[in-house]
Amino acid sequence: MSAYNIMYFDDANKIIKSETVFMNGLRGAKISSSSFAPFFTVKIELRDIVGKLLATKKITLGLIMPL
Repeated sequence: MSAYNIMYFDDANKIIKSETVFMNGLRGAKISSSSFAPFFTVKIELRDIVGKLLATKKITLGLIMPL
């Protein structure tokens, strides 16, 4: 299992919530982060345990759009 750091940002680019999850793969972490995002989330960043950016999601009008 891999560890992923998930950070949720609001429209002012401030971190709303940050969490670390253990998933079998990046796909599972992406699905999980989208499902459990706080209400005012505008952007989601997924990083590995070292801090390397792996994926970014932008949320507009309730839809999740990959960048």
